[in-house]
Amino acid sequence: MLLIPLIFLICFSFLNFYFSIQILRRVSAEEIKISFFEIRWQVHKHMKKYHELTRAETGHIGFSWYGYWLSLALMILCGGWLFVSIGANVSGRS
Repeated sequence: MLLIPLIFLICFSFLNFYFSIQILRRVSAEEIKISFFEIRWQVHKHMKKYHELTRAETGHIGFSWYGYWLSLALMILCGGWLFVSIGANVSGRS
């Protein structure tokens, strides 16, 4: 039973990483310097800039912005589901 939330957590983590890369590629295309370590740890710093860039360019917010936040929320939910499953599995064995 622990395998299902773990698989979902891994899938949403990869999806979140994909959207992070898309956001940082778009921001770096505007000649904003991004270091290698910002790829995962500092993406929130560039979310506002991505929001502004895509809104100014197309009139609405870019798809990656929504995808990033949705996949992050789903990662948190799957992490909670995993912890609840671990707790149920441990208490069920006692």
